[in-house]
Amino acid sequence: MKRNLLMTAIFGLLLLLSACNGNGENESESNGEESSEGETQETGEESEEGGEETSGEASSLSADELIDGAVENWSDTESYELNQIYNMSNGEDSNPIRTITTHSDQNELKVAINSNDVTTTHYIIDGEHYIYKGESLELQDEDMDIENSAYSDLIGQLENYRSGEVTETDNGYSLAVQFENQEDISSLLTEGAGDIIEDADDISGEMTLSFDSDYKYEGGELNAVVNSDGEEYELSSTISIERIGNIPVIEKPSGM
Repeated sequence: MKRNLLMTAIFGLLLLLSACNGNGENESESNGEESSEGETQETGEESEEGGEETSGEASSLSADELIDGAVENWSDTESYELNQIYNMSNGEDSNPIRTITTHSDQNELKVAINSNDVTTTHYIIDGEHYIYKGESLELQDEDMDIENSAYSDLIGQLENYRSGEVTETDNGYSLAVQFENQEDISSLLTEGAGDIIEDADDISGEMTLSFDSDYKYEGGELNAVVNSDGEEYELSSTISIERIGNIPVIEKPSGM
């Protein structure tokens, strides 16, 4: 249980979303399968490759200037597709999870989660929460609020990374923030995740965010070591943010 809570906390950290993705992961463990499993796995593998970027020399651009540029250029953008793959391992024991989060210009959200070769897709449309299983669609009893999940909100939460170091890359810039303990990482966590991460005895590592030459936030990587109950876990993750500002609506299953 403690390990699952730690993974949920890191999941919230990487996505920089607190509205629905933690709930989505829990429900994926208890709800059915979806036929788009292969698509989620393939996209997750692509995001892992996309997270690798050649680092260059330290940039004359400061973290404040980079983040201010991102806010100025992209704070009015709503839609995006975020592909993520992350894994927490302890020796030979590992649990990779792949996700695709899609947010449209119509404030619609789709979250596909693949774990243990089972994919569950959540749709949040007009406040209503649907789960797609096989070829059937089930409306959930509780509505979900996806406030603060647009691309502009991701940009807004970059404020937590102003202490980072900027490096020039082949495609633009990277912003790296190192953390050596819970206190360091707590400033990077979304609201609510900070309480969960307290289950860890210790955590250290580095978070690197990627930007293009126009300061567009395009993803990042996390590498960390987590100590909990005398056990050491290695955590790694990559995210790739694509189709930014280019998703008018989300394609929905028949019957929605």
